Amino acid sequence: MVRDTRPVKGRPIYTAAVALALLMAELPEISPDYFQILVVRELRKAGFDVGDVRVHRRSELAEPEQGFVLELLAPLSRTGSRWRALLVCRRQSIPVGSDVIESVIARLPEVAAEVALVFATADFAADALAAAQRSHIALLRVVEARRAFDLSGWGTPGQYPSW
Repeated sequence: MVRDTRPVKGRPIYTAAVALALLMAELPEISPDYFQILVVRELRKAGFDVGDVRVHRRSELAEPEQGFVLELLAPLSRTGSRWRALLVCRRQSIPVGSDVIESVIARLPEVAAEVALVFATADFAADALAAAQRSHIALLRVVEARRAFDLSGWGTPGQYPSW
């Protein structure tokens, strides 16, 4: 679920970390192209109008992360407000640390973005959560929905809602 906290002019859209679930039968191999499609689709499902998305940076992560980072620039709008957003997509195997959040904060002026959202396939470390909250950066975790549902206690494991 993505929450809009109605920003004050000049402040980012989000103030808390939230989770994003892949609503699919099986978690496919997440490629940069698939990650981009997923992020745009989920933002639209959350009620955002997403303008033309442009790839800002795409690179492989070195050990020990074992994955990639994809940075997208996109205009977002919702209920009369517009923001230029930096969407950071990280596929990695270890928790995202505060160094990633600090790097995103430093790049906001470079790319003329007003807000940032960080999507990751790994957990966020406690220091990353604190840094994101201080900086009003949204953190969204990509998870496999069936596994999350089974572990949640919301229903009988193996019996899923009609997503």
